[in-house]
Amino acid sequence: MLLFKNIFAFNKMESQTKLFSKNYFSPKFDQYKIPSFEKYEKRKRKITCLSSFFSSPNDQHFSLKAITNVEAIIMENEKEIISQKSNNGIGIIEFFEGKNILVTGATGFLAKALIEKMLRTIPKINKIYILIRAKDKEAAFDRLKSEIIESKLFKCLEEMHGEYYKQFILSKLVGVVGNIYEPNLGMDIITSQQIAEEIDLIIDSAANTKFDERYDLALDTNVNGPYQLMMFAKKCEKLKLLMHYSTAYANGEREGIILEKPFTMGESITKEKITSISPFTEFPSLNAAKEMDLISKLKNITNNGLEQIVKDLGVERAKFYGWLDTYTFTKAIGEMLINNMRDEIPILILRPSTITSSYKEPFPGWIQGFRVIDPLIYLYGKGDLPGFLGDPNNLLDMIPVDMAVNATMAAIAKHGYLQIPQLNVYHLATSFVNPFSLHKLFDNCYEYFTSFPLPFVNSKGDKIEVNEMKYFDKLSEFSNYTMEVLSKQHRVQDLSDEKELLKIQMRLKRKMEFLNNFSKTYEPYSTYKGWFHNGNMKNLLEEMSEEERGSFEIDASKINWGDYFLEIHIPGLKKHVLEGKKVPT
Repeated sequence: MLLFKNIFAFNKMESQTKLFSKNYFSPKFDQYKIPSFEKYEKRKRKITCLSSFFSSPNDQHFSLKAITNVEAIIMENEKEIISQKSNNGIGIIEFFEGKNILVTGATGFLAKALIEKMLRTIPKINKIYILIRAKDKEAAFDRLKSEIIESKLFKCLEEMHGEYYKQFILSKLVGVVGNIYEPNLGMDIITSQQIAEEIDLIIDSAANTKFDERYDLALDTNVNGPYQLMMFAKKCEKLKLLMHYSTAYANGEREGIILEKPFTMGESITKEKITSISPFTEFPSLNAAKEMDLISKLKNITNNGLEQIVKDLGVERAKFYGWLDTYTFTKAIGEMLINNMRDEIPILILRPSTITSSYKEPFPGWIQGFRVIDPLIYLYGKGDLPGFLGDPNNLLDMIPVDMAVNATMAAIAKHGYLQIPQLNVYHLATSFVNPFSLHKLFDNCYEYFTSFPLPFVNSKGDKIEVNEMKYFDKLSEFSNYTMEVLSKQHRVQDLSDEKELLKIQMRLKRKMEFLNNFSKTYEPYSTYKGWFHNGNMKNLLEEMSEEERGSFEIDASKINWGDYFLEIHIPGLKKHVLEGKKVPT
């Protein structure tokens, strides 16, 4: 019997379904509903006189009025602390000094850039524990060395420390063998106890970001991972804050101005739309355990074509509840889970939009691997994408990785000082303050590749020349036009050479299948109708000192997107991803 072993390794005496029952909590998790009076007393910044808000002296839980009053006091307390620090800004560097931090997903693009910035700007940071999937400590160290310490990203840090670079970085970074979706994060007992006693912050950057990933694999990382992380976080007595990276597109098919609101278990985008039109119409609540059970039952029923079935199921479930794809759907469920389990842990959820190459730091144009928009740029540059399925006036939301890192550090410092048991959501996004359309992206690409073409040739041996992008709103029209253009590029000169003709035809057939699937995958993003409000990021900027604004730049309104793509991003993509490396064909 096939079992979905790694997902939700709960207490054996309690079923998965109970955790997410109709009320979304089992009795075991009743404590997560509303922080109790006693638990508020434990916070460093105590909130006094709450007893007057109980409906009677014997009440064990706050009334609705009490909750409202408590929230008002928390907000007043927050304003007082911010006011006290306003002259010196947030105090970003001072906050991180001496801290011990646990980072998951550290070998990924965003977390790696965050680690570099912390080490470069805050040499007095204490330890950064890096959770790494590896068979043993030696293998973990090898990954730490090859993927982080010896990364080109760290060359500025290496120049700063010279011959003492390795000594410095090894005194700060500690590779830890683990796995995000296992109990205790896959760490051995001794290590997990040590880290739980020492860490001040948890930075969760682990994610499965493939849009159309198998549903079981996406659930494992993006849902079970946060569950296991929250279970571990509750053992960390010194923990000041847990920061979780989500995605702005976790907002699913919402349209218009999208506010920075947290998710709660049971809600869905489809449910929002239906109830806004017909408040009394019922729609199934989103239940994480039922999604897990669905996968387990499916695996028990069949082995035939299971991979494709499970992949299709993820897309179907996402669309049913109102999300774009499996990735954004499971990230949203992960957010819901964190919110329901947080208890008194201060939580910060950051939702970056599309993360692109570095704008300035540690040097312009650094990027790791193909990011979301890069396949579009590459395929267009090599002549394989002469048309595109999407609205040319649709906005693309992007944020350079260094700005995302700076916003991360500023937000962590702000809420780490406050240590208020709330969940705060930030959109790290630009469409609201510095909009950039799809056609402008391809206009920039056309300008760049006509001057600096990629080294690809057609069947005649001639260099591929790009044309201005054409846009389509129907897949069939896109497919017909693209096939026509590609056929001309790779036309066989000698029609009597049947072998060569067949070879070209088969190659074009495979390419068109790929491009059609590629276009369908990107269509929800190229036709997206939402704008991510980033009021919290704006407030963060206002609270920073002039010195902090210079050292931790987050003002995306300053970016000239045309200059950025022509002078920074596309050259960076060619240098750090395309040169001398295998890329998709």
